[in-house]
Amino acid sequence: MEAVKTRVIQSIETALGSNYSVKIKEVDTHWITGVNLEDVSILQVNQGKEETVLKAERIKARAGLFSLLFGGPKIKFDATVGKADIKGVLHASDQGWSLDCSLEDVDFEKTPLIKKTTGLNLNSSIEGEIQVNYDARQPLRTVGNVELNFAKLFLKAGDVPLGEMGTFPLPDLSMATKGSLIKATIDKGAINVESLKLKGDDFNLELSGKVFLAPDVSRYRMNLQGKFQFSQKLWGVLDPILPATWLDELKKQKSADDNFPISVAGQFASPQIYSGTVAIYPFKPF
Repeated sequence: MEAVKTRVIQSIETALGSNYSVKIKEVDTHWITGVNLEDVSILQVNQGKEETVLKAERIKARAGLFSLLFGGPKIKFDATVGKADIKGVLHASDQGWSLDCSLEDVDFEKTPLIKKTTGLNLNSSIEGEIQVNYDARQPLRTVGNVELNFAKLFLKAGDVPLGEMGTFPLPDLSMATKGSLIKATIDKGAINVESLKLKGDDFNLELSGKVFLAPDVSRYRMNLQGKFQFSQKLWGVLDPILPATWLDELKKQKSADDNFPISVAGQFASPQIYSGTVAIYPFKPF
C-alpha cells in the first residue's frame, strides 16, 4: 500500500507544481479504480519552509474505467474538510479539464489558505455550485458558472494587516448573514460578477462588474463597482484610529441612503480601491 500512497502523492504534486508538497496519512484502494485518502494535507513550499494551505480529513475518489482505458480520466470525488462536504466530478483531457462540484457548509476557518492570503480570521458557512470548463491551450476561452450562498461570514477579533500602515485591532464582526451570495459566469476571457452581496450586522457590501482573465492569476484585472456600509460598532473602532482629515473626506462620499460608493480596479497583485475620490487601498492619507 505504501507504493500506492507514493504514486498518489507524486501525481498530486505533479499536478500542483513544484511549489507544493502533499502528505497523506493513509491510503486504501477501493475495487479497481477507487481510492480512499485519510488525513490529507497540501503544503506550500517557500524557501525550504512548508506551510499548510489545505487540510482534508477524508477524500474518496473513483475513476470511470472506460475513461481510464480510452484517455481523459473522469473522476468522481467526495472530500470532507472540517464539517464541509465537497463533492463532484473532474474530467481531464489533453485540451484541459472540466469541474462540476457542490459545496456544503464550507468554513474558511478550516482552510489555512484563506488566512494566508487575507490575513483575516474568518469563520463561515457557505454552500453552492461551481462548474468550470478550462481550456489549457487557450485559457481565455474558459467558461463556467459560480453560485455561492452564505449563511454566515464572521470575522474574529484580531489584528488586521494594512500593508505599510502595519496592523490595527478589530473586534468580532458579522460580515455576512443569510441572503448573502456570490453569483458569476465565466466567458469570453472574463469573470462576469453578476452579484457579490454581503449583508451582515456590521458590514454591507454590494459589487458587480468584470474580472478580466490573464495567464497568471496575479495579473487578473478587476473592474468592479458598488456600495458599502459600516455599522456604528465598526465606525466606533475606525474613528479613533484613522486620520481625521481622511475620515472627513470619506464621510463626504456618503449618499442619502447612508451607503458609500466603492470601485475596485487594477490587478490582483496591486488592487486599487476607491470610495468616490478617496483612496481606500493603497491607503493614502491627506
